[in-house]
Amino acid sequence: MRCDSDLKFKSLYAAAKEMADKLDINLAPPRNIGIQKNRDNYEGGPEEYFRRSIFHPFLDHLLMQLKIRFLEHRELLSKIQNILPTKCSELNTKEISETVNTFAKEWPIDIKGSTDDFIDEMTMWHRHCLNMSKDKRPRTFIETLNYCNSALYPSIHTFLQIGATLPVSVATSERSFSCLRRLKTYLRNKTGEERLNGLMLLNLYRDVEVTCEEVIDIMAKKPRRIDLVL
Repeated sequence: MRCDSDLKFKSLYAAAKEMADKLDINLAPPRNIGIQKNRDNYEGGPEEYFRRSIFHPFLDHLLMQLKIRFLEHRELLSKIQNILPTKCSELNTKEISETVNTFAKEWPIDIKGSTDDFIDEMTMWHRHCLNMSKDKRPRTFIETLNYCNSALYPSIHTFLQIGATLPVSVATSERSFSCLRRLKTYLRNKTGEERLNGLMLLNLYRDVEVTCEEVIDIMAKKPRRIDLVL
């Protein structure tokens, strides 16, 4: 992404320049001064200024965030996938030991017993996966979780639960905040947190049907003098 950034910026700048000309906007960089405290001075014309002051810093920030969000956790995610039968059946002794050491470092409290006990358990799980036919090996964490015996493989079962509940990159949290802002803007009044959260969830999950009977049953559980009947 960083290698061909200059070529991409030329096309972006040409499109921005064309739009600015239509709107009669002059793309001129700020003037340079001798002593600069709040920003750097960039030599060159408008294209060079916007490339060095906006485009390159934004691109570096984007690459850094992608690295923090995905690349730094790639090794951990690859290790937890090793407990799936489709992956575990292909491991050797060294890879089993590396997987156990990663788990012991990241989730030591979830290991039932010592690290050596977990290595033995992982080795037994590896042999069990080898004995399964390839077409019947579970491929997902949930399928494997339903197949794994928690009494025989307690640590494996725990890590399967962790793998099945690991969050993925979704926009649910952003949707929640956007919905919350819309509700606060629309209501423009003081609303309790519980009621506000309820309204937000109703707005988010509109596909979930809520019947009048369910609402009345919940309201009837609260102590009040009137009788609520449908």
